[in-house]
Amino acid sequence: MSELWTSFVGFLAIVFTLLVQFYGGSVGLAIITLSSSIRAALMPLSLRLARRSNAQQAILQRIQPEIERLKEKFKSKPERITQETFNLYRKNGYSPLNGVSFIGILVQLPIFAGLYSVIRNGIGLGSRFLWIADLAKPDLVLTFIVGLLTLVTSLVAPQLSHQSKNFMFLFPTIITMVFVWQVSSGLGLYWAASSFVGIAQNVILRKQIRK
Repeated sequence: MSELWTSFVGFLAIVFTLLVQFYGGSVGLAIITLSSSIRAALMPLSLRLARRSNAQQAILQRIQPEIERLKEKFKSKPERITQETFNLYRKNGYSPLNGVSFIGILVQLPIFAGLYSVIRNGIGLGSRFLWIADLAKPDLVLTFIVGLLTLVTSLVAPQLSHQSKNFMFLFPTIITMVFVWQVSSGLGLYWAASSFVGIAQNVILRKQIRK
């Protein structure tokens, strides 16, 4: 497994180096191209998982009144509540533990972890990109841009409840900005490029769900 991981990261490193050479030494353009390309390649899988997740959430929202009635009816019998709730889930096709989504996440995580590792190691001191003087150091403007992209990603994401939507507007944005401000601008560019693809993915998903 260790050899497989090393080979995978090595392959990504070669691709990254070739992109840097292709762009005349621009580490920034190489980061944007590599991260957005991989995120776009994984979009069909991501969309499938997102559609399944939204379908499951819709089922849960629909049967929530019945769950509340079960809790009230069997409030003195916790075991009965659990059993009846499980039966209700099975009857409506709801699965609290989504094995397909879990496997999909396991497939994607190593890819993004490998990409993250390659970009982190490939950022040289003194590398410039646009207004960023050094890609190895944090950049305040980039931090706000990534935060804005994260906010837009949440805004265009299909949500089932206004309450969760309001929460999603703020929490990911704040966490992302804190993280990006602590790391190099190169990793911030990686996050920004990935967020652009994420926005496109959410727009597509939103249109598919409305059909």
